[in-house]
Formats: sequence, structure tokens, C-alpha cells
Amino acid sequence: MAPTLTDLVAKINQSYNSKDFSTCKKLLPAVKIELIKNNILIPDVNNTNEQYLQDILFTRKIFEIGALVSIYTLDFEQFYSYFAQLRTFYFSKNEKLSQSEDKSKIISLYLLTLLSEGDVTKFHSELEYFDKHIQNIEEDQLLSYPIKVDRWLMEGSYQKAWGLLEAGSKVPEFDVFTKTLMNAIRDEIARNTELAYKNLPLTSIKALLFINNEKETELFAKERGWKISRGTIYFHEENANELDEEKLDIVDKALDYAINIESIV
Repeated sequence: MAPTLTDLVAKINQSYNSKDFSTCKKLLPAVKIELIKNNILIPDVNNTNEQYLQDILFTRKIFEIGALVSIYTLDFEQFYSYFAQLRTFYFSKNEKLSQSEDKSKIISLYLLTLLSEGDVTKFHSELEYFDKHIQNIEEDQLLSYPIKVDRWLMEGSYQKAWGLLEAGSKVPEFDVFTKTLMNAIRDEIARNTELAYKNLPLTSIKALLFINNEKETELFAKERGWKISRGTIYFHEENANELDEEKLDIVDKALDYAINIESIV
């Protein structure tokens, strides 16, 4: 006898709670088929029947589990698919459909995914939409996380952004993006630095790029094609002085901060 929708939902909940994400991924297609059979895969937002609303909340929960499992398994394309389906729920005028304990987390993960992929235009477009549909969005502890990271990166407040990422999050799923976003910060600082200067001491670069030791700094320098001689890193001369004044000011301030930190250490 084939398992019922109730059986499958119970199994997928058990697998998710025990962090068996591979089993979750295997069960999800069968669950979706059962949702289709029960005519509750796509919510009818105009149907206010109490039993129907209870049934459709099963669908929302399955989509949320699918979205979170996709993050844990680094399947971002699948995550986008689940999030697209969840939008119907999260931005419904029916509060029973729109209110979910995982809503802020999953929207934040969506924004972090866009940031980590460098899709800043889409990030700001979506943020503008969310801001119109979610009250006091920046006061939400979870939603404010990707907003702060983006704002500080835009401002050139790399120390603040790095500090937030380095401190970690109370949400394990957020930490999936930490390394990617940290690398993005390093690359942005490195790009601006090589445009602003002809050379800098290796120790300054180490502090500026939040690198732990000089050996790792030398490796990073070689990967970018920088030359190292007697404790000094030389950038590509043809790129020097191509930075606009605003960016140059940001790099100067970051460098001053890095030098001060290095002298304290």
C-alpha cells in the first residue's frame, strides 16, 4: 500500500528534525505528487473554507522544509524554486497563510543568496518590495541581518560587515553564506586597493584584508598576480590611480584602521 500524504509528511518532518537532509530530498517529490492529488499544491487564496486552509498549511510547511533543505545541501536553484512557491503564501492577504514562524528566516536566506551571488540589483529590487509588504522590516532581527551586510558593503564599512559575519549568527542556515560573503569583501577591498596604490607593506595588506598570517597573505597576493619583494606588495602599475575619490577615501580609512589594529596587535 502506497504511503498517504499524512505518512509522508510525518516521515519528512522526522528526517528534517534529525537533520537527515538527503532523505528529505528523496521524499519531497513523492510529497509533491500527493499534494497535487489532494489539489493543494497551488493555494487558492480566495478559498476561505476552514478545512481547506488547514490542509493548505501542510503545503506551506513542505515548501519551507524544501527551501531549508536546499540551503543545507547548497542547492540554490532548488531554493529559488521553493521560495517562488512560498511567495504566494507569505504575501497573501490571508493572515493564516502569510504568518509563519519560518517566514523571516527564509526571506532573509533569499536575500543572502542574492548577495552571495553578487546580484545586487535584484537584491535591492526585492528589498524594496519586501519593505512595502512587511512592517518595520529593519526591526526584525533576522531580516535586518542581510540588510546590514548589504548597507555596510555599499558604504565601504568593511570592518562592520566583516565583524557581523565573523561573529556568526544564531541561525545556522545563515552561516552557509559566511565564507562566500567574506571572500566577496576581501575581493572588493583588494580590487579597490590595487587601483588606489602602487604598493603597500605586506603587514598592512594582511590587516586590511582580515587575513590571519603573512603566509596566507602571500598566497592571496600570488593568486591576484601581485608581486612581493622585501616585505612589500606591488600591485599592477597600469591600474594605479584609477579609483574615484569616494572609493579612494573608503580605502584610505580602511587602511588607517588596519594599520592601527596591526600596531595594537
